[in-house]
Amino acid sequence: MLLASSRQTELPSAISKWFLVNGFVVAGWIAHIPRQKVALQTSPGPLGLALLCMAVGSIFGMMAAPGMIGRFGAGRAGWMAGFAFAFLVPFPLLAGSVPILGLSLLAFGTMHGLMDVTMNAAAAACEKDVGQPLMSSFHGWFSVGMVAGVSGGVAALKAGLSPAAHAALVIAIAAGLLLSGWPRASLTRSVEGISSGWLASMNRQTLALSALAFVCLFLEGAMADWSGLLAGEFGAGADVASVAYVAFTATWAGGRFAGDRLTRRIGDVNVVRIGGCLAAIGVGFGLWTGASIGVTVGCGIVGLGLANAVPILFRAAAALDPTGRAAGLALVTGVGYSGFLVGPPLVGFTAEAVGLPRAMFLVIAGGILLASGAVALRPRRKLANQSLPEGLVCRAVLLDMDGTLVDSTAISEAVWREWAANAGVDPDPILSIHHGRRPEETLSLTYPDLATAEAANWVQTAGAARTLGLKAIPGAAELLDALAGRPWAVVTSATRSLAETRLRVVGLWRDNLVVGAEDVAEGKPSPEGYLTAARRLGVRAEECVVMEDAPAGIEAARRAGMAVVGITTTHPPAALATPHLVRDFTALAVEPGKDGEFWLQFTDGSLK
Repeated sequence: MLLASSRQTELPSAISKWFLVNGFVVAGWIAHIPRQKVALQTSPGPLGLALLCMAVGSIFGMMAAPGMIGRFGAGRAGWMAGFAFAFLVPFPLLAGSVPILGLSLLAFGTMHGLMDVTMNAAAAACEKDVGQPLMSSFHGWFSVGMVAGVSGGVAALKAGLSPAAHAALVIAIAAGLLLSGWPRASLTRSVEGISSGWLASMNRQTLALSALAFVCLFLEGAMADWSGLLAGEFGAGADVASVAYVAFTATWAGGRFAGDRLTRRIGDVNVVRIGGCLAAIGVGFGLWTGASIGVTVGCGIVGLGLANAVPILFRAAAALDPTGRAAGLALVTGVGYSGFLVGPPLVGFTAEAVGLPRAMFLVIAGGILLASGAVALRPRRKLANQSLPEGLVCRAVLLDMDGTLVDSTAISEAVWREWAANAGVDPDPILSIHHGRRPEETLSLTYPDLATAEAANWVQTAGAARTLGLKAIPGAAELLDALAGRPWAVVTSATRSLAETRLRVVGLWRDNLVVGAEDVAEGKPSPEGYLTAARRLGVRAEECVVMEDAPAGIEAARRAGMAVVGITTTHPPAALATPHLVRDFTALAVEPGKDGEFWLQFTDGSLK
């Protein structure tokens, strides 16, 4: 069921504008490259070196992105980078010499790389907030921005508009879009937790995704530069040969707007695997026909195949960094764009030796590599801390309350039904998602027009006043007794006072640390509560194990970089995205370990 939420429209709309701006601004510069070559009276060699400065700057910006996200949050960092990127566009357009052009493009490229990583990190966070794939559509808006920017630049030049005037127009349009796309609070907070950089992100899966991104963008770069020339090899004139490039670009851009729906139906792995196959088949078909029309059709097939691979790879890379700093995304993006730079010259050098048709077998090989490597997108079940066949080793345990320690389902549902009746709305949307969420988040996701502080307070107060029917989850008391003397805390979407009341009623109050609704700016699935508890306990996030019953809480724990044991008290096992599941706490035992560690042992009552 699609919930009527402002979050599901406002946040994606804002981020779509950032992608649109990114494509529009960079294309505004691209439209002026031929004019600048003539104006500077330079040869291809010096101009190529100046253009390379933009690529070098992009790498610098990508390297700086994790630190900026850590300080400002992905949304604010991306939004600020967008403004800086737009306001730098006059410098390469007005550069009066090749060295000045190179320096201008170095700064321009730095902001482009910074904006690229930060807006993709914000897009990945938005997907988690909304709960559905959106990355392909975001990249589709980038493609729209590219088309609009190049078209507008060409039109401005033909109309005799000066470079300065065109730059001012680009800035005005970009600023207008950015001002109407202010990042929401959920994307503007600084990131706490594990320090994360490029070196820290170099695990096996990140490197695998980087390799796939290199291959994919290698293919995009090769097709962008050589598709029209390939049609020319088979008899197309200069005016007709460009149609092959148009076919590639049209299906590449248009396919992105269908990508999210396709991802929901068949999954990331299959989308990338089929895409790689289509890339190989498209080029192979064009070469097999030996005709320009066949090459044009083949280029359209390649564009369709490559349309959604990069958005999916960037989403997967962003998900690998539980701190939200996007270090893995920065690495994957940087390696990927190096493939975009390498692809065209490598095909060109090969074509010089064996001819362009044979050189395009590199693209066929790349498509096969992309298809075969798609398996790297399968989510790994490995946890952040040490996992043994019989249990988990950790230094601290963090427990949710409602549904995990205390069975309060009947009370919570009764309160929400009463509120819905008073408000005159259907309670079912609320009852389908309220587990693990604060009242304010539940209302924001279901009835945003009614999501007032008074409504949230009413729900909290009504819940606190009702204790009849509260029960401890089986085995909870024994588990807490076994944890005595070891670091543990309760992390709940309820207030601290309500948590203490309910824990006392069921006999589970231990005068322990409680992180409640008033201790965080945003509730689950934000990792803020779990990271706050770890920090107050003096342990690292990866040393914690979380006990949770709700998908929102499990997502919060995973985003915090913590292992999760799912309790199947309120949701079926299939709804809980963790490999460790128990029916209740009778299936767990605590055993001592070494150097402050202890072992959560799974007994015969566990489901996995």
